Amino acid sequence: MDRLTPVVLLACLLGFASACSTPTMNGQASAEFAPAELYPVTGTGFAQAFVARDAQLASYRTLDITPLDVSDVDIPQTLVMGTTKGDWLMTPERQRAMQKDWAAAMDQAFAGYGRAAQGTGVLRIAAKVTRIAPGRPNAATIGGEMLSAGSRDVVEVFVEFRLYQQDSGALLAVIRDSRTMTSVAMSRTASIGYEIMFGSWAALLHTRVAGK
Repeated sequence: MDRLTPVVLLACLLGFASACSTPTMNGQASAEFAPAELYPVTGTGFAQAFVARDAQLASYRTLDITPLDVSDVDIPQTLVMGTTKGDWLMTPERQRAMQKDWAAAMDQAFAGYGRAAQGTGVLRIAAKVTRIAPGRPNAATIGGEMLSAGSRDVVEVFVEFRLYQQDSGALLAVIRDSRTMTSVAMSRTASIGYEIMFGSWAALLHTRVAGK
């Protein structure tokens, strides 16, 4: 069994049942993505999703999965209780660990897809960590037992996924979401918490791309 398989299964047990809901497209295009004519979609399991009406994501069987972008992460100055700032800032080691775990999670989730850097019929998936900030624990907090509602010993990791038609460069979808991790899990460069977090995102992304 592949090393990440139980991670993906564990992610499904952490409360991401919303992946089973039926996505619904809003009738009015998003002003933020007006040039690409992307429409808000609810019921995706992600916090926000904007998709082109003619995206036809399920028709793609070949992907270009770009490395996780961790070059410009917004990290506020607020310290997380029980940690030093260096425990959760984006050090080069943490950047490499995140990129490695994201690539492994995507390879696992999209194992049945071909890979190509160019050509027709290729879907490019770009992922970016946009923000890491003190958060509030919830039932799906990664890295430990449920913390008290007032605890700040957690960080929230925000990401954005952009899907493009490779040959034309057309933007087909923008997806935004976040996961909450205990600061202890975040502070470990080689953390099972990263694998669970990225595994859950990759699995849900596959579900929506495949149209299942």
